[in-house]
Amino acid sequence: MRRLRLVLSTELSAKNKIQETGSLALPVIKYNFRIINWHQEKLQKLDRKTRKLLTIHGQHHPKADVDRLYVRRKQGGRGLMQLEAAHAVEITNLVDYVDRKEDPLIQVVRTHKQNTNSAVLQTARCLKTEVQKETRKMKDSIEEKIKGRWHGKRMHGQLPRNEDEKLVDIEQSHRWLKSGDIKGETESTIVAAQDQAISTNYFKNNVLKEETESKCQLCKQHEETIDHLTSGCPILAKNEYFMRHDEVRAHLHYSICKALGIETTYKWYTHMPKPLCEDGDVTVLWNQAVHTDREVRANKPGIIIKNKIEETCTLIDVAIPADRNAVKRKRKSNNNWSNRNSNEKLKEKFGNCTRKTLDRVTTKDSYTWNITHNTESIAV
Repeated sequence: MRRLRLVLSTELSAKNKIQETGSLALPVIKYNFRIINWHQEKLQKLDRKTRKLLTIHGQHHPKADVDRLYVRRKQGGRGLMQLEAAHAVEITNLVDYVDRKEDPLIQVVRTHKQNTNSAVLQTARCLKTEVQKETRKMKDSIEEKIKGRWHGKRMHGQLPRNEDEKLVDIEQSHRWLKSGDIKGETESTIVAAQDQAISTNYFKNNVLKEETESKCQLCKQHEETIDHLTSGCPILAKNEYFMRHDEVRAHLHYSICKALGIETTYKWYTHMPKPLCEDGDVTVLWNQAVHTDREVRANKPGIIIKNKIEETCTLIDVAIPADRNAVKRKRKSNNNWSNRNSNEKLKEKFGNCTRKTLDRVTTKDSYTWNITHNTESIAV
């Protein structure tokens, strides 16, 4: 635990602290796994102490999901090594080595262990019989079991259950966790919000059973949930949501201009989009209305990219819906421009048009999105 405290007291990023915990603190205990017969209760107690230290140092929210801590970062977890799982893998590796190695000295060890009924080997063989998998697959089996427990939880498992692979690029959605270049306190707060574990009025009333009003403190109309605060409050929609929407569009406009070689500022957050940016045969329009034969109320796509050589035009709509409303928002956008290729005014102005809808996946210091076009999922 002393090494763990030293790691957590450093100024490393969230991912690096978790990695250093596995490379500096965990080996001290792993060396004993093949010698001492560790009881599961003892390992579980050490795991609890580890989580307690993480919470004390702000690396884990006290109400966030425990199982998500031990899921790989590329799958949406935090990537912490669980001692109980590490112990099972380590001793089963030992059994495989002793049972399969034909070296004369190892054979002497095998005979000795069989005659003395080694507790470590007995525990390992029991684990292998219980899991009924090869050692190299045992680690994957344990990880799937932990991941399944997280997904099956009614409150904490809402995020992974709402991730539709047809709409969402899951790998890119978890890229902010995989890169791990933010502080542990920030990461733990975002993860707690995704787990629906932030102390909102709804959480206090329905989970903690406190005698408090569950309605939103601002609008007084709807239940104050995480989804409501991030994308459903009519009071926040007047200003905060609008500013967030424009920041996402500005970052996307900055990335497009940078990719096309159009002059931009060094940092995206200082970039001020111009109504028209042009570089050779490519024109990028910002917040420009599109006149159509039939009435379309939402006729201002966020960004329009016109390529004169290829005679194509890409209309990009930006939407930041709640996870569960992503499908509904995409259908609505499809209906707005469903007759885009048969629209004479649109074709006259822009040529053959291609519409893309920008849906939210997740955010961090800079934003991560998906552009969904029909059934394709393309990461930006």
